[in-house]
Amino acid sequence: MTSPWSEGQVASVAPDAGSLAAAAKLSAAWTQTGGNGDALWGLCQGSGKSAYRSVVDLTGPAFHCSCPSRKFPCKHTLGLLLIWSQGRVPEQSEPPEFANDWLSRRARRAVAAAATRTAGAKATERRAERVAAGLDELDLWLTDQIRGGLGAADISASAFDAIAARMVDAQAPGVASALRRLPIVVATRADWPDRLLREYARLHLLVVAHRRLSELPEPLQASVRSHVGYPVATDSVRGEPGVRDRWMVLGMQTTEEKRLFTRKVWLLGRDHGRRAILLDFAHGSGNFSTVIPPLGSLVDATLHFYPGAAPLRAQFGDTHEPPEPFTTVAPSDIDTALDDFAAAVGADPWIRSWPALLTGVTPAYDGGSWFVVDGQGRALPLSGEDPVLWRLLGMSGGSPVTVFGEWTSDSLVPVSVFDRGDVYPLVAAAPSTAGSRR
Repeated sequence: MTSPWSEGQVASVAPDAGSLAAAAKLSAAWTQTGGNGDALWGLCQGSGKSAYRSVVDLTGPAFHCSCPSRKFPCKHTLGLLLIWSQGRVPEQSEPPEFANDWLSRRARRAVAAAATRTAGAKATERRAERVAAGLDELDLWLTDQIRGGLGAADISASAFDAIAARMVDAQAPGVASALRRLPIVVATRADWPDRLLREYARLHLLVVAHRRLSELPEPLQASVRSHVGYPVATDSVRGEPGVRDRWMVLGMQTTEEKRLFTRKVWLLGRDHGRRAILLDFAHGSGNFSTVIPPLGSLVDATLHFYPGAAPLRAQFGDTHEPPEPFTTVAPSDIDTALDDFAAAVGADPWIRSWPALLTGVTPAYDGGSWFVVDGQGRALPLSGEDPVLWRLLGMSGGSPVTVFGEWTSDSLVPVSVFDRGDVYPLVAAAPSTAGSRR
């Protein structure tokens, strides 16, 4: 049984002050009102021939009205709550048919949802058990690699693929992806033993964190699940608190692997400086279902971030104003980029890269190596495909420019460059996709 609300509680669910004021004016318009402690109902006579049928489920609360209003709750359900708060709704054991129909449908949906949650909880538990068993096997494999020494270990692509396939079977796709990147490290880097040991340490830390998942703070728990590869429901992300800002689209990149197209869009909040990345996927073609603002535009919008210790991935929520071009960015130097990366890794040690914006840096090529150099002579190494780096150098003309990219702890991977107020992509779009340059 629910006690009558105060007028303040009624006001707290009103969509706006105008709706609440309109509700108060309906005091004399009610007939056939009633309540049973769990629900309220009544008929409210409006300007039309038929009275509006209003119902409130107090266990939610949830609201229903036959009026055409797009506000929720409408003035009629608010008015019903107001007269209830004033003690003017009589108690009745059974609701009338119009109220019972809606309340019964809600009850059936609640039972179905509870059954779905129970089944989902069991499936989640089974998956966690499979993941835990797979990670135990991975930890044993890592121990064998270290015990025997890298010189004696099988570091062929097939060896890494075999343990990665086991992680796929264990429903840990994030771990499998990390393992499948290791043959590239071995094949392309002169310092591969050091790199390989670092990757092994990162994987071992992830195994230990997963074992002690319940002991970790909730944001770090979310990061561990993300890196292991647990899925995150879109609806749950949209349930996260929104972050409104004027978001600048700094970079855009589309890649393709085995007919899976991936689009990355990097954003920076102009007012609060928060970074975000949007990820979209499409099978078979580069026709993505999500519409995004063009590169070099600024949009007043609300983003919802995926949970994590260093949240970066986000989804678009409401757009408040149409996109418009921007021509300037706030100064951002090397120290800021390195500090931002350090803070992110300090919160989430499995992060591999972080967005970096550098203003007033000059691309340079020296002795077979690539750099960007700031006005004080400090340099950061660049990495990436040669055509991308040569394009960056050519567009700069040997003069200072603004470069956006991803810092990976040892080099900057450039994504876009600012030239005379415009933003240009450095990486060509994958085939079968629309160009991202505006």
